[in-house]
Amino acid sequence: MITLPIYVIFLCFLGILMGMEMNRRKRIEFQKRIIELESRMELLREELIELENLKSEMLSRIGVSLRKPLESVRETVIGLSRPLDRYPEVKDQLSRLVVEIEEIENFLNVMHELAALEHMDLASEAREEEGGGGEPWISLDTLLFDTLKEWNDQLSEKSMSLALSVDEDVRVAGSRYYLRHALDNILSEITRMMAPGTLIHIVLQKVGDRARLSIISKGDRAPGSEKSAFGAELARQIVSAHDGWLTGDDQTGSYAIELPSGGRARK
Repeated sequence: MITLPIYVIFLCFLGILMGMEMNRRKRIEFQKRIIELESRMELLREELIELENLKSEMLSRIGVSLRKPLESVRETVIGLSRPLDRYPEVKDQLSRLVVEIEEIENFLNVMHELAALEHMDLASEAREEEGGGGEPWISLDTLLFDTLKEWNDQLSEKSMSLALSVDEDVRVAGSRYYLRHALDNILSEITRMMAPGTLIHIVLQKVGDRARLSIISKGDRAPGSEKSAFGAELARQIVSAHDGWLTGDDQTGSYAIELPSGGRARK
């Protein structure tokens, strides 16, 4: 009568001990796996840093290697075009070649900066551009107006007009310089592709926690126009580095940018 309960208690106690031992072994096994995964993650992180450093070095070397021969080619083309005033078609082709060479040079100049841009702390960059003070947000609507003010004469020369619908106090984090550069590239692409008389309708909206910028071209495509090899793509990389995205339609000259938004804008 007495031994049976003791035996049962002993079995229960033994079962508890075995369960605790199994749990202990599982914890040790999990801890080992976690340590192994952390070690692998650290190795992968070091490899990624090394690859990024190699990428930056490669971009710098490409820029240095190509800049001098491109400059020589451009000077040669300009020299060849001078005695060809009687052959406007050939002269025009050489002039377009000069423009393309200049775009390649501009692209090389920016590629090294983009390598650093991938690691940019957007909040810190915004503060640094304002002298180290203020909140980590820039006013995208103000930046847009400043950009269009600079483009007003160029658009007028091409007989292009603007229509604006802009929300106030739209804030994004990041580099005013690079975002301005992205806008310049998009406008350059539009003025290259579209014919005189085009209406450029720009809409800036704050939608939830996102800033949405639409640039819609209403007009005909310029005869013989060709897409730039770098303009829109460079803008896309800049927007991507700001945790956003850019889409575009080369046929209609329309683009859309979406960026994270928030904070209180600096005026």
